[in-house]
Amino acid sequence: MKSIKRLKPLAAVVGAGRTKFGELWYKNPEELLTEAGLKAVESVEYGLMRKDLQACYFGSFLYQVTNKLALVPGYMARELGMNIPMSNTEAACGSGGSALYNACLGIRSGEYDVALVGGFEKMTDRSEKIIDDLMFAGDLHEFGAGYTFAGLYASMMARYIHDYGDGSDGKCREALALITCKNHLHAMGNEYAQFRREFSVDDVLNSPLVADPIRMLHCSPVSDGAVALVVVSPEVAKKYTDTPIYIVGSQQATDDVSICSRESLTGIKATRLAMEKVLKETGMTIGDIQVAEAHDCFTIEEIFFLEDSGFCKEGEGWKIVYDSYESFNGSKHIPYVNGNRELVVNAGGGLKADGHPVGATGVRQVYECFKQLRGEAGGNQVDTEPNVALCHNIGGTGGIATVHILMRDLSKS
Repeated sequence: MKSIKRLKPLAAVVGAGRTKFGELWYKNPEELLTEAGLKAVESVEYGLMRKDLQACYFGSFLYQVTNKLALVPGYMARELGMNIPMSNTEAACGSGGSALYNACLGIRSGEYDVALVGGFEKMTDRSEKIIDDLMFAGDLHEFGAGYTFAGLYASMMARYIHDYGDGSDGKCREALALITCKNHLHAMGNEYAQFRREFSVDDVLNSPLVADPIRMLHCSPVSDGAVALVVVSPEVAKKYTDTPIYIVGSQQATDDVSICSRESLTGIKATRLAMEKVLKETGMTIGDIQVAEAHDCFTIEEIFFLEDSGFCKEGEGWKIVYDSYESFNGSKHIPYVNGNRELVVNAGGGLKADGHPVGATGVRQVYECFKQLRGEAGGNQVDTEPNVALCHNIGGTGGIATVHILMRDLSKS
């Protein structure tokens, strides 16, 4: 890892707030985002007034079709009673992570010292059409061919099982079910999670078939919710709290929107490129990461993350999942172990159990890591007293990926 003199933080998170995820029928999108934003502002240790905010960066995906809503900055100027620069980022399921990436650029440029970053989605207002709506994140030709979003990931999952798991006597499929079991176990201590309920492998493998080989319990749910962060320049962080969480790496990469044009169906190139860039930026290796929030809209994505991040070799992710679960079954959190590397993934339950209001997800990941690094995750706190965390947010089937690395104590670098 780089020395402290070279590892200069890009920004710092000093406050965070969120709503519960789930079917929030009686709140509109701007109300959800305002609730999360006010909680974030009020959580700042030494006080932060709305007038101190210099810019807002929001992330959302489906608001125009699900809620007949546009010009999000205008709505939020009204809700917050402010006339500062505000922008809204659309990057499908990666909208929240992309909003934070843009906020980091604004702070790194010196233009702003204090910004509010928020992500939101209100999906249940259009539940009868949400399957079609989600295909805005796919290629038009994929939609025309009859694909659903689950169908696209089913193609990737089927190819992975064919290439790496067919000779495993069913253990590869079991490993994909174990990801569900693990993430629902992790969500049991998360008071905001949409589903605080455990499942067995049999529950997953006997759940309704959605798109072979994906079953219902391989899928993240349809969700409403919002999350917000107060992000500041490193120079002013201690003005607001004694325990800022520093963002030391922020990177983004893209790839073709269509799976038929990709180099591979068994991994996400955008993740691999963003990971390579962020590890180079920080001088870290994947072995330095202690907790990670990985994008698991379907369970196969968590295996892709393990492989694309370099935690294990291509085709070996399912083995890591299977062996780690067998070793740590019964623990509050189940870490993945590969040699000397140990990594707790999705300590809050991930998209699978915490919920997946798509525009909020990337921001929710940072919220979870912020709480874990500050030891404020309550009954969901991991036992390892982590100092370094990573957030990984995907848009579509891999058309965009953002990765952020957070640190609590820079002196330990």
